[in-house]
Amino acid sequence: MIEQRVDGPSLKGWRGVALIAALALLVILLSRLFEWLSRWLGGASSLLFLASGAALAWFMMHRFVMGFVYTCDGSCLRVSRVYGKRRLLAQEIWLSTIRACGDPEKLRARFPGARVRRAVRPECPLEPLAIAYGDGGKTSILLLQPDERLQALLTEAARK
Repeated sequence: MIEQRVDGPSLKGWRGVALIAALALLVILLSRLFEWLSRWLGGASSLLFLASGAALAWFMMHRFVMGFVYTCDGSCLRVSRVYGKRRLLAQEIWLSTIRACGDPEKLRARFPGARVRRAVRPECPLEPLAIAYGDGGKTSILLLQPDERLQALLTEAARK
């Protein structure tokens, strides 16, 4: 069984402290801005403040907390989203359904109507690999960043 973890950047030392301080300052500034806007917007400014807070939380979660784990047991590739120690299965692909494997742009051109799903981290040094697979009668494309062992297994499955 092959298991590979792809994480976001870790914040160590002063970078982490500076980020938390910047977030606190941003929340205070947004609070003052929406308090000032409440003169004209009324209660809608509270909703806008909550929406901006949710957007900020989503950005921080995806940028610094979330990662991916790729697990392959020889017959199935499982992609899980990881939040700290918590895993959530995002995608399960049977290797027998893989139709092609290669460069993301070439596969998008080869399968123009395919739905594209991403399980990649921009900060990861590994090159993205696209796999096209059968998904309920349609073709879907999954972008991931496998290491050499997993990439060789996926390439071999695409050849069969």
